[in-house]
Amino acid sequence: MKTNFMKQVVPVAVFALAVASAFTTHAMNERPKTLTIVPGFVKLNPDGNECEEQDQCSTVNTGIVCTVGYVPTGAQLYNKNSVGQCTVPLFRP
Repeated sequence: MKTNFMKQVVPVAVFALAVASAFTTHAMNERPKTLTIVPGFVKLNPDGNECEEQDQCSTVNTGIVCTVGYVPTGAQLYNKNSVGQCTVPLFRP
């Protein structure tokens, strides 16, 4: 009786484990590949004409603004626009 039970349950359990592993692996491969890491700059003046590089940030909106040291109270970091001004908000990677 025990052998018959094992013959039926073990293949089903192995199949379920294989399916779960496949979904997990696929989900890991589907993470955003468009995450672009760029240098984040602190504005040294309100216009953003003068900037200083601080930390690495992302151009993809993750919902969390990139700040110096990734600390919520740190200064917000920006990316440079086409004319070199630090006015484009960046996000935490």
